[in-house]
Amino acid sequence: RRVDVQTFLLAVIYVAVTSWALFAPTSVGPSDSAIAFAQELSIALNVASLLPQLKQNFIRKSSGSYSSVTASLASAGCTIRLFTTFELANGDPLLLVNYGVALALNLSLLLQIIYYATQKEGKTLSQLYLADVKSDS
Repeated sequence: RRVDVQTFLLAVIYVAVTSWALFAPTSVGPSDSAIAFAQELSIALNVASLLPQLKQNFIRKSSGSYSSVTASLASAGCTIRLFTTFELANGDPLLLVNYGVALALNLSLLLQIIYYATQKEGKTLSQLYLADVKSDS
């Protein structure tokens, strides 16, 4: 497969901006307000990425194709991030909101997947979790 020019340019811009943000001296690096904006944008992206899946599962009354393993790991990751934010970032409110919202959405999705798979589709938890690694053939 060929990578189109637009995708390549976006990747180059992403690497350049990320490198600048990570390695630039503080005098020319991103400002505190730019970092706060990026964190706020992250909250919006988390919501925008998971709400459609929650809605689709609810409408279809199905666990959907979203992986229960992925939802579990995302929930665990958000829980760990909340803990480390309390411990290492002095409870930064913006980070706590970000990870708290992400945790709530991921847990909602996980519980929805478990409910529909076990109650509506008749699967066991082991069938649900092994579906990601077990072949149907």
